[in-house]
Parts: sequence; structure tokens; C-alpha cells
Amino acid sequence: MNSNIMDKLRQRWQTLNSSQKIIFVSGCAGILITIAVLSRLLLSPTYAPLFTELESQNASKIIEQLETLQVPYQLTNNGKTIEVPEDQVYKLRIQMASAGALYNSGQGFELFDEKKFGITEFEQQVGFQRALQEELRRTIVQLDEVDQARVHLVLPKESVFLDEQAVPSASIALKLKPYAKLEPDQVRGIQSLVMGSIQGLTSENIHIIDMQGNVLNEDMENGDGEFSSASALKNYEIRREYEKEMEQRLQQMLNRILGPGRAVAMVAAELDFDRQEILQSKYGPGTIQHEERLTEKGSGITGGGVPGTDAQMPGDTMPFVTGNTGSEYSRDQNTNDYQVNTDQQTLIKALGNVKRLSVSVVVDGNYTQTKLDSLQQVIAGAIGYDQKRGDQLNVSSMNFDKSSLPNFEETPVQSLVDKRLIIPGAIAGALLLMLVVFLIFRRRARRRYEESLIQQQIKEDTLSQVVQEEPMQEKVEEDPIVKQRKSLKQVAQERPAEVVEILKIWLRE
Repeated sequence: MNSNIMDKLRQRWQTLNSSQKIIFVSGCAGILITIAVLSRLLLSPTYAPLFTELESQNASKIIEQLETLQVPYQLTNNGKTIEVPEDQVYKLRIQMASAGALYNSGQGFELFDEKKFGITEFEQQVGFQRALQEELRRTIVQLDEVDQARVHLVLPKESVFLDEQAVPSASIALKLKPYAKLEPDQVRGIQSLVMGSIQGLTSENIHIIDMQGNVLNEDMENGDGEFSSASALKNYEIRREYEKEMEQRLQQMLNRILGPGRAVAMVAAELDFDRQEILQSKYGPGTIQHEERLTEKGSGITGGGVPGTDAQMPGDTMPFVTGNTGSEYSRDQNTNDYQVNTDQQTLIKALGNVKRLSVSVVVDGNYTQTKLDSLQQVIAGAIGYDQKRGDQLNVSSMNFDKSSLPNFEETPVQSLVDKRLIIPGAIAGALLLMLVVFLIFRRRARRRYEESLIQQQIKEDTLSQVVQEEPMQEKVEEDPIVKQRKSLKQVAQERPAEVVEILKIWLRE
């Protein structure tokens, strides 16, 4: 059975010519290659990124761990990305973290996991500095914009003498990701993080730079960590917003009183952005919490001293008396303890209070001083004019230049609608004009085409009739002009309507 099949295949192969044999072999090879590729794709596992944007040292340690675990992997992105089978990604990440392969650039407080005997104080201080630097670096690189970071700390040794104490400092170098930029709030956050991690560290001793050498915190103020430029810009925006609001209110009022475009108002405000805290303490008359009164009375006999001595004469000097004498004494003592009533208040002055206003209003036309004064009083009440704080208000009149003013005869809504409809109306008109011109040209071209068809049909009919009327055997010569007249007369009799149309066209032309 098998021999018969092989014989048939051999005979079939021999019947093929050279080109057919080449095509057959190429087709079989292509089928085998396709099967091999498909089987590899179907049977090979699906890879997913285990870690991306790795440094060379971290990548080498992770690869070493993967080879130890006999896990297949592949490198992409110039060796910065390691891919493993998709179903093992999370498991391998946990194993890499437990093996310590993720932080090969340094060790944090894991340095103190092992107890070392005989370590000196200097070595312990250096180890603490290394651990703190690494812990800060790990926290900073968690920002999405930061690719790598290096932290350098200077932690001076504490001294018992205040004059000899040195101030700690910190320097941070950041490598940002491509097209990434740190916002001011993020830089302030990094600075606050370092300040909170080191005792005695102030903001002026922290330096944050990027790989291009740009100092990222050079505009940061000392103390609360605010950016001076950002704070000044914010204060300027608040002031301009307040001035615009006052100008709009004044302009609306003047438009209602004098009419649109008849007055111009400008406001310049000086705001107070200083932060103040006032502590007030008030003391009342107080109440008696405890009262104690002591009364003492008594009498006794005192003996005289030896003449010439003062051994028995304590206190004040008394007259020399010989013999025994009698004396009485009394003492009153009052002790009162008062509880003083104290009332303490902390007043925080709000930011942005108005320190002074300067308002200038110019009206169109010639107004009397009485009208200007009445208008000034109205404006003063509208803006909250206060002469004690140094506010200035100036109202004057002059003739405006009407050439630059808009036409206010129409209502604002109508003028706004007209402005919005000018451009679309012009575009619609241009399109309509182009459409009309196109239709006219198309109609003329179509009419010319129909006229040419009619003329061509008339000529063909004329020639066919002439050929039919003249027998083939007749060879009598006839005047061509007479012949055309006869043929035209015959066509006019048979098709009078078409002839009339042709004559009308000729007359129009």
C-alpha cells in the first residue's frame, strides 16, 4: 500500500517540469516555516515588564537573582527594562524586594539590623548618616517626575558649648525624567521633608539642584518656605483683581447715570499683605480666694541687764533699768490671697486689607462744579471713601475723542449680535455668490452642448436624405448651392420646430 503511494508520488514528481518543482518546494518550505513560527508564538509564554528604567547595578543584581531562581527573562529598552513571564510578575517582585535587589545603590536603616561589637562612635555616626541619606533618597524618587536622586548630608557633632555648635546642611541632586518638570509646591515639599528629618536644619542650608546645575530652591524665602516670586505674583494678582472689580462697579454705575461711553473710571489700590498677630491681656479687679488674720497679745516680766553690757538687750536699745519690770504687747497680721481675672485675646490681622485707594473719574462734556461735586459724593459712597486712611478721589470733566468710541445708539445686545453675525454672514454671502455663478456657467455650457447636438443631427439628417434621393446610378451633376437649398427646404418642411429653434439661436448670437 505504502509502496504504491510512493510510486504514484514519484511518477507525479517526474511529470513536473523545473519551474513547477521549484514552486512546489518553495510552498512546502513556506508552510513548514509558518507552522514553526505559529507554534513558537502559541507555546512561548507572554512576557510583561518586571522593572523599568533600572540602573546597571540594580539590573545586574536582579538578573543574578532570576538566574538563581531559573526564571526565563528578556532585556528590552537597552537593558533598562527586564521582562518575565506575565503570570510570575507579582511573585517575582516580592521575591526581589525580600532579597534586597531593589536598592543596590545603598542601604537605609537596614545597616543597623545586624549588631556589631567593637564599633566606634565615629563609625556609628557615619552609618547613621549613610542610612539617613538612603532613606531620604528612597522617598524622593517616589515622585513621578524624579528618575534618580542623590542626597548628601552634613551632620556636625554636637557640642556642649553654644559658640562651637555647627549648623547641619543638606544637598540634593535630582535627575528628572525626560520632559518632566518639578512644580514649586513639589520643591517645597522636598525641602520640608529634609527639614523635618534632620534636627536643627533650616531652609537656607538646603540646596536642591538638577542635572543641568539649576538651583531649584534659590527663590525660596527663609522661614515658612514660601517662594518670594510666587508670593509677590499672587499678591499682585489679588490687587489687580480687586482694582478690576472696583472699576467694573464704578463703570456700571456711571453708565446708568451718564450713559454708555460717557465716563471712564480708574482705580489704584494699596493692599496690606503683612501678617500680624496681636496678643491682648486684660486684668480685672480680682476676687479674694483666701483670707488669714492673726492677732497676738501678751505680757511678761523683763529683767535688767548687767550695767555696762548689752548681752541681754536684743533689738532696740531700751533705757537702763535695774530690777524687774512688767510689759504688754499685741500684734495683728492679715493675709489675703487674690485671684486676678485675666482675659487674653489673640487677634490675627487678615491679609489683603485696604490701606489706601486712589480713584480717578473723567466724564465727557462740560459740567458745572456743583454737578461734579454731587457726582463725587456718589462715587465716594460707592467705593467706601475714607479720608482718614489717605484715600484720594478726583472727578473731572473734559470732551472725549468721539472717533475712537463705539456707536452706542444701538443696544448692547444688538451690537453684540451684529458683531457675531458679520463674519458668518460675509462667508455665507460669498458662498451663495459662488454657487450662483457656478449655476449660470453650468446652464450656459449645457445650452451650448444641446445646440451643438441639434446642429450635428440636422447635418446628418440632411446628408442622409441627399444620399437617399440621388440614385447610385444617376451621375447627373447638379449645382451644390441648389442642392443644399433643396435639402434645407425639405428639412424645414419635415422638422419646422427644430429649424425655428436654430434660427432663434443664430439671431441671439
